[in-house]
Amino acid sequence: MDILMNLRDEAYTRVVDELSDLITSGETIRNEEENIRRFSEQMIYVREIILKLQSQQSGGQFTCSSTTANLLRRMEIAVNNARETIEGYKSKSSLLRLLFCRSVVSKLNQSSKEIADVLSLLPLTDIGISLNIYSNLDAIIHSLKSMELKLEENTKTIHSRLDLYISENSDSSLPPLIEAKEVKIGEPINEAYQFTKMLECFSSEMAPPIQRERSTVDEIVSLPNIFFYCPLTLKLMEDPVNVSCNHSYERKAVEDYFRSGHKFCLLCKKELISSSLGKLELTPNPTLLNTISEWKQRNALINAEKNAKKKLRDAAERITFDNMESTNQALEELKAVMKEMPSCISEATDSSCKLVQKLAGLLKKSAGAGNAGLVLWCLLFIARFSQENKETIARGGVIKCLLKQLKTEPIAAEVLLELSTNDRIAQKIIENKSSIPVLVSLLDNPNSHLAENARAVLKNLSNSISNIILIAKSGYLTPFLHEFNAQGNSEEMRAFMAEELANMQLTEAAASNLNNENFIFHMTVMLTSSLPASQLASLKCVKRLMAFSGIRISFLSTVSIVSAVLCIIMDTATEQQSRNEAFDILISLIETSQTFEQESYPGLLRLYSSSNIHNLLEQIIPSTPDDQGWLLRLLLAMFQKSDTARDWIISDGKAMNHLFSALNLDKNSEVRFNALKLVYCVTGNYPNDVPLPPPDKETTLNSIIAILTKSCISEEVSIAANIISHLPRGDKTVDAVLQSSTVLKAINALISHANKSNEFLENALGALLRCIDQSNSSFLIQVGKLEPVIVQMLSTGSSLVKLRAAMILTHLARCSPESSRSLLGALHFRQPSWKNVFLTHCTVHESCSLQRVICLVKAGAVRPLVDMVDAMNPVAAEAALRALETLFDNGNPEPSVPQSMFNAVAAGTIVENKGAAPILEVLERGPVPLKKVALELFEKIYKHSDITSGELEKFKAILFYLLNEEDELKKKAKVLLTELF
Repeated sequence: MDILMNLRDEAYTRVVDELSDLITSGETIRNEEENIRRFSEQMIYVREIILKLQSQQSGGQFTCSSTTANLLRRMEIAVNNARETIEGYKSKSSLLRLLFCRSVVSKLNQSSKEIADVLSLLPLTDIGISLNIYSNLDAIIHSLKSMELKLEENTKTIHSRLDLYISENSDSSLPPLIEAKEVKIGEPINEAYQFTKMLECFSSEMAPPIQRERSTVDEIVSLPNIFFYCPLTLKLMEDPVNVSCNHSYERKAVEDYFRSGHKFCLLCKKELISSSLGKLELTPNPTLLNTISEWKQRNALINAEKNAKKKLRDAAERITFDNMESTNQALEELKAVMKEMPSCISEATDSSCKLVQKLAGLLKKSAGAGNAGLVLWCLLFIARFSQENKETIARGGVIKCLLKQLKTEPIAAEVLLELSTNDRIAQKIIENKSSIPVLVSLLDNPNSHLAENARAVLKNLSNSISNIILIAKSGYLTPFLHEFNAQGNSEEMRAFMAEELANMQLTEAAASNLNNENFIFHMTVMLTSSLPASQLASLKCVKRLMAFSGIRISFLSTVSIVSAVLCIIMDTATEQQSRNEAFDILISLIETSQTFEQESYPGLLRLYSSSNIHNLLEQIIPSTPDDQGWLLRLLLAMFQKSDTARDWIISDGKAMNHLFSALNLDKNSEVRFNALKLVYCVTGNYPNDVPLPPPDKETTLNSIIAILTKSCISEEVSIAANIISHLPRGDKTVDAVLQSSTVLKAINALISHANKSNEFLENALGALLRCIDQSNSSFLIQVGKLEPVIVQMLSTGSSLVKLRAAMILTHLARCSPESSRSLLGALHFRQPSWKNVFLTHCTVHESCSLQRVICLVKAGAVRPLVDMVDAMNPVAAEAALRALETLFDNGNPEPSVPQSMFNAVAAGTIVENKGAAPILEVLERGPVPLKKVALELFEKIYKHSDITSGELEKFKAILFYLLNEEDELKKKAKVLLTELF
C-alpha cells in the first residue's frame, strides 16, 4: 500500500510541475495570439483541481488506487506535449510563427482533449463541495473539449500582419506589399519580403481573377506548400536541388546565383560548398519534385471538378418537362460530364439541384419522349457514386419504372443491379411483387449481358433466407441450392428449406438445378437424421422431386436414398407420418420406373433384392394396420412392375404363407383388400394351382369364401372369385367348401352384377369352372340354371369370358345327373325314321336334355360356338370345338339308336349353323394343336348331305396339305383321303 501511495504522490507532483511550466510558457505568448493564451488560462484551473485532489488524498480521505496513478501519468504526458509545443512556437521568429501557427494550434487541441478526458475519469465529484472554485467544473471540462483552437485563415488578416512585420523589420525603401515588383536573382532581399511575394503568388495562381479570398476547404487545400517555391525566383520549382545546407532551390536559379558571386545560402546564411573546380555542389531532390508534381495534378483535378460541378448544375437547371429538346441536350451533357468527372456527382443530390427528382420524373414520363436511355445512364452514374445516392434514387420511386424498362432498355438492369447492392433497397425491390418474376424471365434472354445482369441482381436480392425462398418459388433455384449446401448450415435451417421446397410448384427446367451431388448428399443425411422434423421434411422433398425424371434418375443412381428410405420403413420407432411418406416414395418410385431401369440403377436393384422382399414380407404380420396396408401396397407395386420380384415371390414357398396370413387379417378393410390384390396377382402368375398354407388352410379358405359371399365391395368379390379359380384341384376339403349353395349364389350375383365388367365375368366364370370340377349332381343342376347367361357370354364377352363359358358348357353338356333315365326307357319310338323321332320329342336333339345337365342345341349355343371358331382365337376356338364335339356324345351307356344316326343328326346341326366353313378355315390356317381338334370334328360331319361340293373339295385339298404336317395329322389325313377316294 505504501508503494502505491508513493507512486500516486509522485504522479501528482510531476503533473503539477508540468502544469506550472506550461502556464509559465503560455503567459509569455503575445496577447494577440488569443487561442494559445486562452489555453494557458484553462491550465491554471486544471492545476488548482489537481492540487486540491492531492491534498485530500494525502489526508486519507480517499483510498489509494493504481488507477489514479495511471490517469495522472496520462495527464502528465499530455501536459508535457503541450508545453513542448508552446516552447517550440516561442523559439521561432514572427514569420515562422505565422507559418507554423496552424500546426501548433492543432497539437494544443489534441492535448486539451486528452486532459479533459483524464479529468472526467478522476474522482472529482467527491471534492466539489469543499472546493468552491470548482463549482463550475463541468463547464471547465466542456470548455477544454470544445475549445476552438483554429488557425485564422483569412488571407487579408495574414497580409495585414505581414505588412506590420515588414514595416517593423525592413528599411524605408522596401516597396509596399501590393506594389512589390518581381525579384531578380542576386538582389538582396530580406525574409519578410520573400514571404510577402510568395503569398502574392498564391493569390495570383489559386484565386479567381475577381475574388481572391478563400473560403472553402477545397480552396484551402488547393494552395501550394510554401516550400514548393524557389526562394530566389519565388516560382514553383521544376528541377529542385539541394545545396550543401540542404535547402532546396531551382537548379538554374541557384547556379546563376552562385555564379553571380553569392557564396552563402539565402535562407540560413551558411556558406555554399563548391567543388575543387569551383562548381557548386548540388544534389537532386526527387522527393520534392514528385510532391510538386502530385500537387499540380491534384490542383488540376480540383479545378476540373469545380468546372464539372458547374456544368452539372447548369445542365440540371435546363431539365424541364416542357421543352424535351432542351432536356435531351441537357441529359447528353450530364451523361458526358458525369462519365468524365465522376466526383462532380456529389452535386447531384444537393437539395438545391434536385437532379435525382427531375430524373425520376422524366423516367416515369419517358414512354413517349424517347429519352429513357439517357435518364437511365445518368441515374446509373449517380447511383455508383455513393450509398446515399442509391437511397435517394430509391426514394424517388424509380424501382417500378426500372422493372418496366428492363426488356426495352438493357441499361435499366445495370441501374437495378447497382441499387440492389444496398440491402435496404434490395428489400424494396423484393417487396415489388413483379420484380422477381420479371428478373427470372430475363435469365434466358438472348441478350447475354442483360441475362447476366438479371442473374447478378437476383444474387444481391438473395440476402436473406426468406428472399431466397421467394426467388426459388419463381423458378430460380441457384441461390437456394447455394444456401442449402453451404457449410455450417444448421440442420434446422435445411429442414425448413426442404419443407418449403416440397411445397413449391417447380418446372422440369427449374428442378434440374437441384440435380446436384451435394444436394443429394445433404438430403440423404437428413433422411437418416434423428430429428423428426428434419426427416419428415426431407421425405416430403424427395417425394416432390421424384416427379422430375432427371432428379429421380439421380436418386436411383445411388443406393443411398433408397436405403435411407427403407431404413425409415423398417424402424418401428419412426413417426407414423414419416413412415407413410417413406412408403409413398417407394411406391411412386416403382410405379414411375421403366422395365429397363430395373437392372440399370443400384437403387432399384437394392429395392428388388430378395433380402429386402423377404424383410418386407416378414414385417407384415407384426406391423400396425396402417403399416400392413402400406407394406402390401408396396409389395403389390413391386410384383406388378418387376419380373425379379415376381419370380422370387412365386419361387419362395414361405412367401405365399405370408400373403395368405395377411389375408386372414380382418382388422382393417384396406389391409384385407391389399392382401387380396397381392394374392390375386401372385396366383394369376403361378404355374400351377396355388397351395394353401397347411397349418391355416381351412382358415384361409374360409376367409376367401367369406369375402366372396359377404363382402359388399364388388371388386373384392371379383378378386376372391379369381383366387378360388386357382385353388388346388383334387383337394376334398376345398371341393366340399366350394360346392355350397352360398358360393354359387355369390358367383351368380357377380355374373349378374349391373355394372359387371369383363374382368368381373372372367373371375366369376373362373371360379365357377373350379367349383364344377369334381362336383355332385345337385350342384351341377344348380349350375345348369345359369345356362342362358352363360350362352349369352359366348357372343358378348371378352375372349377369356368366351373361353371359360365354352368350357363350362362343355363340362355341363358331358355330365349326366344320377336321377336321369336312359333315352330308350323314356321314349317309345313308333315313328318310321330316326330323325322324325328326334324332331317329335325335341326340336333338334332332345336326347341331350334327357342325358345331360344341359342341351347345347336347345340352349341355342351352337351358333355362338361356331362364331367363336370363326374368330380364329386359338384358345377360344379350341374350347368351342370341344363344346361342339359334345353333340356327338350319345350319353347313353346302352344306346338303342345307332351311333351313325345320332352322329348324322349332330352333324346336321353344326352344318345348319354354318359351322363347316369356319372349321375348314381352322384346318387351313390354324396352329397344329387346333388343327387336330378341328380335323376330329370335321371327320364326323363331312359326310353330311348338306356339305357343299365346294366345301368337300376344299377339305380334300387341305388333307393333301396336311400330309406335310407332323405324323399324327399326316396319318389321319391319309386315312380320310383313302375314304374319300
